[in-house]
Amino acid sequence: MTTTQASFSSAAIHVIGQYNDAGKTLVGAYRAGVHRLLGGAASRYSEFLGSRQIPLVSEQVKANLIGAQEKINGFLANRLDIDTGRIVSVMDRVAAGTTSGIETVAGRVARVESPVVSSVVKTLNALNQPIANVSVQIADKVAAGAKQIEVRVSGTEEAKPVRSVKAKAAAAKKPVRRTAARKAA
Repeated sequence: MTTTQASFSSAAIHVIGQYNDAGKTLVGAYRAGVHRLLGGAASRYSEFLGSRQIPLVSEQVKANLIGAQEKINGFLANRLDIDTGRIVSVMDRVAAGTTSGIETVAGRVARVESPVVSSVVKTLNALNQPIANVSVQIADKVAAGAKQIEVRVSGTEEAKPVRSVKAKAAAAKKPVRRTAARKAA
């Protein structure tokens, strides 16, 4: 396999890996966010029931309601974990299959010894390598952005503030006198 073919296929494999990681990171952020939501709702519900005097509702009924809420939250959290685990598994299988396909095609192309085919492959690689490089950079940015989303959703760390760029104000142009333009015509 030539270096160009290797770098082109490795770029494609890198992009697939980065998008797979970004997808799994976003699924993890979703899971963490829903867990936080369920935990917050459960604590607010038990705090509400515990702090109120509700007519015809005894402390035992309140405890039963809180217990039922905890069971529902536990069920929902368990379902969430199972379903997101399946999603991650499917994502990994798709990425592994795609990577395997790229490696197979790259291996077969490398074994071709025809000068015409080699010339065509080199030309195609030369044309597509800049696109592959940009794709790698985009994939890296997507993966980094997904990690920032995960940090923000999980609430474990303060996310870095987004840097804003100020545009320069356009210089004001002097108005053209219409009377001078009319006299000249």
